[in-house]
Amino acid sequence: MQEISIKASDLANKIEGVLYGPDNLLSGNYTFLNKASENDIVIRHKINGKGIEIANEKGVSCLITQNPHDDAISMAKALNFSLIVTEHIEYATAFALNTIVKEYAEDSFKVAVTGTNGKSTTTHLLYTIFSDFNYDTYTNTDAESEGNTLIDPRVASELSDYYDKNNNIDVITLEVSEVQGWDDEIMKNHSNKMIRALDADSVIITNASMDHINLVKSFDNLLYEISGAAKALLNGDKESLLVLNYEDENIRNMANIVSNQSNINVMFFGNYDENNILSVSYKEGVGIYSGNELYVEQKDLPFNSIHFIQDIMAALAVCIYRNMDRGRVIESLKNYKPLARRFIKLRENPIIIDDFAHNPSGINLTIENGSKLGNNLFIVNAIRGSRGDDINREIAEALVKSLKDRDNYTLLLTCSVDVVNHLNTVVDSEKNIFLEILEENNIHFMLFESLEESLLNVVNLASDDDVILLLGAQGMDPASRILKKHDII
Repeated sequence: MQEISIKASDLANKIEGVLYGPDNLLSGNYTFLNKASENDIVIRHKINGKGIEIANEKGVSCLITQNPHDDAISMAKALNFSLIVTEHIEYATAFALNTIVKEYAEDSFKVAVTGTNGKSTTTHLLYTIFSDFNYDTYTNTDAESEGNTLIDPRVASELSDYYDKNNNIDVITLEVSEVQGWDDEIMKNHSNKMIRALDADSVIITNASMDHINLVKSFDNLLYEISGAAKALLNGDKESLLVLNYEDENIRNMANIVSNQSNINVMFFGNYDENNILSVSYKEGVGIYSGNELYVEQKDLPFNSIHFIQDIMAALAVCIYRNMDRGRVIESLKNYKPLARRFIKLRENPIIIDDFAHNPSGINLTIENGSKLGNNLFIVNAIRGSRGDDINREIAEALVKSLKDRDNYTLLLTCSVDVVNHLNTVVDSEKNIFLEILEENNIHFMLFESLEESLLNVVNLASDDDVILLLGAQGMDPASRILKKHDII
């Protein structure tokens, strides 16, 4: 691997930080403390004196943090260790990402995908298609979508590892969180910073619906954060692509951001309308069109649910823009294996669907599509633990919206105390607000403390011709393992 060098003082200036300790020449990888080797540069949101000692013992050349706790600064001075303190850890992770991209992937084709829902599937679809075309392709997306933020240096670290292993990076498909932060502190302009750091050639914006409401206080604020993805393309003058969801008016209108830029191409995806031909569109029962020409038939689509078809259209827009061989794209689609917990069918008779529905719009979409698969609807929903009252109120309201006009549903709630750690524990206020919303709207439910108990109960209640939906984030992640343990799937 080539050496990337920068003086510690210059790095501090780049990320608006203060340097404590020696002004060394830094030439290591940007990475995590537990992964660091000699000369590496560690980026860590918070650190104490003991952490500084560990970094020094590992031979780390510099550590960057936003929150130096206890005796971190005094320990750095005592050990003559380079410590940079910045008020914005995202400046450091963005700089690390941009540095690695320029050094190892400047000529690669770089796609960023953001929006409230569909980011992971769209990103993974593109990763799969480009990989099937034998491009050396890196992606940060996974089942948990934990690598889509600028809170830590995961992408920069993994890109370095990828280049070290393959000596080449042809394509980067990056899932980017539309809003990020911690507690109630928003990381302003997150998508804009991350996509600019990537120097993206293509940006996809899937949709906008209220999520992260502990961070953004209004829908307008959410739209502002998402629009930063389109604004990121204004940073350069190279030929680039902006892909927008035409069916979401707020996303559609983001085309205006780049309307005066001749170097930025805009492609819309949405429903087929012969009077308004989009770049990519879907006609139910027929398939997906490129312009006015049928591109892929319905039978060759890996999903039939409309929200997943939107993800496919978004990915296909990039393939069409790149003039990729249509036959090979379709073959890749036909063989596509989705990410875990993305509307995955675990069993027939009764049908059991597992979905990472963790925000209001995701809940509504999954119930809408899942309810069509069986006679009676059974839902097991894991209350979101340690995520705040607001998001749990919104999810409960989404359940009300989806269930209030139904009479053939059974709702089971779980706190998942048997499977979650302290970072995902449901606190009393979260549980109380969830239950209050349901009770106020006459939505009947059963509450179980453990995930295992809720799963065993729902399987006993459902008949062979019914459908069971397993909804939720971390509290529902172990569901398939528990079902396998009991020979249910």
